[in-house]
Amino acid sequence: MVATSDFPQADRLEQVGQVAIAIANGKRADEEIEAAIGLDSDGRQGRYYRHAAEVLGLIVNRHNNAVLTALGKEFASLSSRAARIDFLARCLLETPVFYEALCYIHQHHPNDAQLKRWFRVFYPGAESTADRRFHTFISYLCEAGLLQSSSNKNHVKKYVGSLVKKSITSTRSLTGRNLKKSLPSLPPTAGQGSIRVDVNLQKLERANQIHWQLVDAKSSFLDDRGLEPYANEHIDLYSDNRGDIIIYEMKSVDAEGANFLSQIRKAVSQLYEYRYIYEEPNARLCIVTNHGIAKKDEWLLDYLARDRVIAYEWTDDFANFECRHDAASLLGDFSPCFNGR
Repeated sequence: MVATSDFPQADRLEQVGQVAIAIANGKRADEEIEAAIGLDSDGRQGRYYRHAAEVLGLIVNRHNNAVLTALGKEFASLSSRAARIDFLARCLLETPVFYEALCYIHQHHPNDAQLKRWFRVFYPGAESTADRRFHTFISYLCEAGLLQSSSNKNHVKKYVGSLVKKSITSTRSLTGRNLKKSLPSLPPTAGQGSIRVDVNLQKLERANQIHWQLVDAKSSFLDDRGLEPYANEHIDLYSDNRGDIIIYEMKSVDAEGANFLSQIRKAVSQLYEYRYIYEEPNARLCIVTNHGIAKKDEWLLDYLARDRVIAYEWTDDFANFECRHDAASLLGDFSPCFNGR
């Protein structure tokens, strides 16, 4: 259930991002933030923009003393305007208000009048206030590049995968049946504390924009195939095609491949753990990265496919996925080479 406080009042999304930059540069109070982002209203606009940055998860504020969250720190480290806009788009998708709105737009492709009527019903306050908030709402979607209009219809322009992916409780198997045993907090064969460490590391990794884009892109890929994308607090992404389960582990790698081997090793370990604790011994396993493999590491493809029976995919544009023929045979209908015939 959304509250009126979940709806930002600040008009410009890019300036909301500048709040995080201002705080990274030592500004804390509303008046300081307001001056840093180029506004002058005795702190009133500073409060609006500070609150909007809180809604997007970039900062927390206590007694007019704002500090960056982990997400805010990551945003403040970005150097290009394009990267910051993409990051803010992701933040919008992860807020209840914009997530619900974008789901509605994706499912119904409303025209402008229909979208405004929906928003008036969705907003939990007065209709007159809803109309003002609607102006800000549309402004954010357009600035973030999330909204596209054509033939008098509104469409979601990018990151559809994050709208169609479903979060599922981890208390059951990946097919929804009851587990024979309670889901262990630690895998029986793992060292003390390892699963807790893995989960904490995953939370940090999921704050990574590349990792997030990989999950989004593969979710969109599955949806285009008519397959449901799912995730839980342990597993990046999985799907069930009439009992044929696939578990994905996404890993961000640098262009030079310096961290490739370490990322692959972590992914192999995680995939085997997930298949075991969720009691899916026949599940297909797949590692997905954001760069193709360097020539010096090509031996890993044989190792993964032939020795570990794990498929490997990569994408260079977060839209199209590639894999070798041996990985395609392991992926079956989930293969990016599969054409449905």
